[in-house]
Amino acid sequence: MHLLASLKKAFVFSLPCILSLGLVGTLFGTVIAYAVNSPVFRLEEVKLLNAGHLTAEQAFRFCELIKGENLITLDLVNVQQWVKRRHPEFKEVIVRRVLPNRVEVLLKRRTPVAQLAYSRYVQVDKELVILPGSSPVPFRNLTVLQGAPVPREGLLIGATLRDALTKKALRLADIVKVSNVLRRHWLSKVDISDPKNISLTVDSAIEIRIGGDHFIERLKLLDQTLKSVELDPSKMRYIDLRFDDVVIGPR
Repeated sequence: MHLLASLKKAFVFSLPCILSLGLVGTLFGTVIAYAVNSPVFRLEEVKLLNAGHLTAEQAFRFCELIKGENLITLDLVNVQQWVKRRHPEFKEVIVRRVLPNRVEVLLKRRTPVAQLAYSRYVQVDKELVILPGSSPVPFRNLTVLQGAPVPREGLLIGATLRDALTKKALRLADIVKVSNVLRRHWLSKVDISDPKNISLTVDSAIEIRIGGDHFIERLKLLDQTLKSVELDPSKMRYIDLRFDDVVIGPR
């Protein structure tokens, strides 16, 4: 009898909680049903940030979205993945819902840091991702990496170049730029056609022969040399750093 009385007492105290939860669930379901079916939450605008000027129609096509579809049920992850697949020039894609009727897409563009010389010139970012657009002539103000092997799968936009030689060339170009060893001169090319005899071209005119290894030591040697010698393309044809003594070839 005591147990039965305790159960009745517990039920009496639990009943309001059960009714409250049921009411909350009903209200929540009603709100969701309203949001899903209400014309208030129909997609009316796609706003692209950092994508340049696009018309409203182009913005919808950019994300493969349809005007009027329900914003509440929209799969934002799917939109993000679609944009990344179709537009590999963007490193980061953030998609967010802005109630009642807008989607915003924040884009961060990949920055080209070098170009590879194949049958055409192809731009890559610091992760060696192939960017859209190629040219029969070199792009301006981008170091050329020459002699890199063509990937077996071809030059697919958005693909990452993974061969060790191309990585080595880009790393060398980065070391040269970060060290500022060339001062006000420009590294126009890294030639890796012969991996054991890599050369740099400065100002599209002077060749610096650096070999296939010990880059840091040889760039320090170049730095010491340039403290007493000016990089003058009218007088100098090359600088050879591969031996114990620096060799300077005159014009």
